[in-house]
Amino acid sequence: MVDLRSIYLETLERCASQRLVRSVIRPGMPRNVVAIGKCAGSLLDGVAAVHEIADAFVAVPHGYREPTTKCELAVGGHPDFTPASFAAGRKLTEFVEAREDLLCLVSGGGSACVEVPLQPCFKESDLVATNARLTASGIPIGQINIVRKHLSAIKGGRLAAGARGRVVTLVYSDVSVGAMRDVASGPTLADPSTNGDAAAILDRVGGCDAVAAILRQKDVPETIKRHVSAETILIADNDTLTAAAADIATERGLRAIRWPSQIESDVSEAATALVRRAADLRETELLIAGGEPTVVRLGRGRGGRCSELALRFAAAAAAAHLSGLSALFGSSDGADGNSGAAGIEFDAIPEEVDRAAVEKALRDSDSFPLAAGLGRAIMIPPAGNNLRDLFLLARS
Repeated sequence: MVDLRSIYLETLERCASQRLVRSVIRPGMPRNVVAIGKCAGSLLDGVAAVHEIADAFVAVPHGYREPTTKCELAVGGHPDFTPASFAAGRKLTEFVEAREDLLCLVSGGGSACVEVPLQPCFKESDLVATNARLTASGIPIGQINIVRKHLSAIKGGRLAAGARGRVVTLVYSDVSVGAMRDVASGPTLADPSTNGDAAAILDRVGGCDAVAAILRQKDVPETIKRHVSAETILIADNDTLTAAAADIATERGLRAIRWPSQIESDVSEAATALVRRAADLRETELLIAGGEPTVVRLGRGRGGRCSELALRFAAAAAAAHLSGLSALFGSSDGADGNSGAAGIEFDAIPEEVDRAAVEKALRDSDSFPLAAGLGRAIMIPPAGNNLRDLFLLARS
């Protein structure tokens, strides 16, 4: 049987943000550092190992790794804006206003853990309510971030536009390939979207009429359209994650088959596509996929993208009478939604799955307990990574 868990864990180790950021640091980069997001602490520590730092500011979500390097630290919320998120935003702007050249280390989770409302147009309460509506809607993260940018005083390039000197940006990406401006809602990168685009997204989501109406007013400033980061470098993204898994599989004598693109479809469509491809797997083959399927939150149960995809995959595979499959659905940051686990693994997909129980769990957004009962929860410490999810399928 292919040891999917060890491949998953070694992949996370090879893609650790603290390790990979060192390879992109060059002489002459700014010595004042701003790091935001889930990986802010480990990114700063990685930079400090190879680069002299003058002053540093770190904003990290609660529960994620804090840096060992000396810095000004702010701990904000995630995935919802909290009072701590806005306090972190105020500290960030004060740090930037007091310094010149900046090296910005940007990772996913930065959208929620640090924020400043675009005043006088919006209040903190506007951002809290709108963000909660967006994250529960199931729309792609890129569309969520378009709205976030247009309500914020620091997103959509506005942080870099307010800097007094040169800005260099290093991105550890949890979004689509080539969409670096979406990571943490692009605080240092130019944004081509408009207030009208953001208002149209809110119209589709519903329940945010007052905010959409404000966005349509002519006196509301647009995000920054000009080039504001002197240099922008990608540290890693989900392709880095799946490529590392493929290298490990090959080193272990397996034939690695990579999914042709990141999976970003609805979670039910993703499960169906994976089952269809898994049916053709042969022994010694490992199917490797990654991405971030969209999930609509319907209830208050325990679960996340990985546990819901795992549950849907198991149900679809059982219905298709597929046997002899092992599978792993794991987050790269070690946290799958509110499940308390990193994901779900199956040594063997069950031959029978109670369809009624599955449908109830999905209605309640309570995928984790049932998925963990059918398979096994992956329990690891926070990984310090944030490169979307990794899915591994093999013949057991």
